[in-house]
Amino acid sequence: MSIENFVDKMEKELNIKYRKYQRETIISAIKAVEEKDYDNIIIEAQTGFGKSITNTIIAKYFIDKYYYKAYYTTPQINLLEQLYNDERIKKLGLRVIKGKEHYECPVSVDITGKKLKCNVAPCMTKKRFACDIKTECPYYVDRENAILSDICALSFAFLMRTADNDAWGNREILIVDEADDIESWAADFATIELHTNKSISDKDGLIDFAKKKIKTLNREIAFIENMDEISVRMLKELSKLKETRDKLEMFLNNPKEYTFSKVGSKLTIRPVDVGKILNKTIWNRGSDIVIVSSATIINKDMFKKYSGLTGKTLFIKVPPIIPQKNRPIFYIPAGKMTKECREDTYDKLIEIINVIAKKHEDEKGLIHAHSYEIAEVIKKRLETKHTVITHDSSNRNEKLKEFMDIEKPAVFVSVGFERGIDLKYDLCRWQVITKIPFPDINDIRVKEIWLKRHDWKWARYQAIKKLIQACGRIVRAVDDYGVTYILDSSFENLYRYKKEIPKYFNVSRLILSNHKLL
Repeated sequence: MSIENFVDKMEKELNIKYRKYQRETIISAIKAVEEKDYDNIIIEAQTGFGKSITNTIIAKYFIDKYYYKAYYTTPQINLLEQLYNDERIKKLGLRVIKGKEHYECPVSVDITGKKLKCNVAPCMTKKRFACDIKTECPYYVDRENAILSDICALSFAFLMRTADNDAWGNREILIVDEADDIESWAADFATIELHTNKSISDKDGLIDFAKKKIKTLNREIAFIENMDEISVRMLKELSKLKETRDKLEMFLNNPKEYTFSKVGSKLTIRPVDVGKILNKTIWNRGSDIVIVSSATIINKDMFKKYSGLTGKTLFIKVPPIIPQKNRPIFYIPAGKMTKECREDTYDKLIEIINVIAKKHEDEKGLIHAHSYEIAEVIKKRLETKHTVITHDSSNRNEKLKEFMDIEKPAVFVSVGFERGIDLKYDLCRWQVITKIPFPDINDIRVKEIWLKRHDWKWARYQAIKKLIQACGRIVRAVDDYGVTYILDSSFENLYRYKKEIPKYFNVSRLILSNHKLL
């Protein structure tokens, strides 16, 4: 069967109609591997294109022809939920496995009668709990189905943790969806935070400390695992001890790739060049074909350089499917929002936000505050008829749900929601970006790359990706619409590098005069 016939056959079998550019993208990707011997396919496509079904149909071709198997990984649990509930994708042989913390143990409860999560269930110890209904355990049912499936879908963290696990191993195909921030995800996953009063002044001292710490952790793990009765609190502690030990062992495998800081008793160990970590835990898990997809890869070479992806790579940039008129972006300079300048900018910033809120007084809006400090200032000084919803670090998801569920005009003053949320249609019609999201120089990894190594291109690349991700939160389909306002004057420094910014990212400049936008 020809590639074209296969692609048409999938459309009929799945009872779908290919969206614009889907068919061409699938055919191009398959031919790149079959005829031109590409190792990697990178697909950059806007939200609404249908990356999940595209990725799985590409994989299905090689599964049917060569009896390959595939991993489908993503950092976003909500995307795994979407895959889990998509009957079309299930027909292609995809099964989802989530981490144990997402499943309830069917036989164990805490002192309040609430079911325990599987990651702290009694069967997690060496003195194995004799479970009478293990075959009915939701985790083990999904685990067995996923291991036997043609396409096993799991999170980045799950895939990274199973790199040396024989039960999982490698597959011929690896699909990495929402991959643009894989570098940061890997860095966060491998970061270690400990408390110690020991003096550590250099990398040799750190290595010596790590070796001794692993021995201590192994003793503590063995002690808990061999207890006759283990409380829920101890099971949670056991999970943390194992995670810390595994991360320290990962550090000792590549100590040159890490940086560290010690402030008081707090020790932070953080990877800088994550390529080697990703090669072992992610990229090498697909032995023949790697398929990468995202809305914001931006630059193939930059992505490969900072994520460690190697091999012959085809970059497919799918043209925008959402009309520009449906997603206008306006730049209204309020002033610089860097830490040293924002006090002088706040008055103008709040004035502009209040004008924008009045312009959209009958519609729901999102304000990207960038930091809790900025969010607090906006919350106190915002003058609007909207219901104002804010959050802190402990109630993020609850407050987001409150904003999404509310039916009257509301504004959500948010921190750290530049990606991973889907505010389509009337859920949100306007948004404000208060600060260009350059990497935080208080992060020791950022400080090492940007300030010590003077890699300005890296910092700019991160800011562009995050900005475009933020702009994509509110227009999610071809028939959707929403307007974005950028207020930070630092945008001008970024926009000077237009060659590094996608052509579809068109920005119009507005000015504020007599409390009106001109």
